[in-house]
Amino acid sequence: MKRILVVDGEPVAMGALCDLLVMDGYATVGLCESEEAVRRLRDELFDAVITDVELPGGHGLEVIRTAREARPGAPVLVVTGHVNSLASDVARALGVRRVLGKPLRYETLISELESSIQGR
Repeated sequence: MKRILVVDGEPVAMGALCDLLVMDGYATVGLCESEEAVRRLRDELFDAVITDVELPGGHGLEVIRTAREARPGAPVLVVTGHVNSLASDVARALGVRRVLGKPLRYETLISELESSIQGR
């Protein structure tokens, strides 16, 4: 079973996404703060990361950097309300697979996630 780290500053959005991923057969760890996400990325293995760039207690870019260092081949997807922002541009430069805008259709996300995991 593939493990996915989901990081979103909105607890309801994070929980809903984790629930949908679990129904699709993924194991998830859902977090709302970047600091905890960075710690978990250093200590645990994840097959993919889904994160926002705007997070409480830090910035999603640090989550992306840590994910790229800890597991360079694992896909990182960004889901954000700020697709056309400097942070999203930096995320792309750090090697994220895709920046997706909010609100997001789950079908779009799961399609991107599955193709990213298979395309490793």
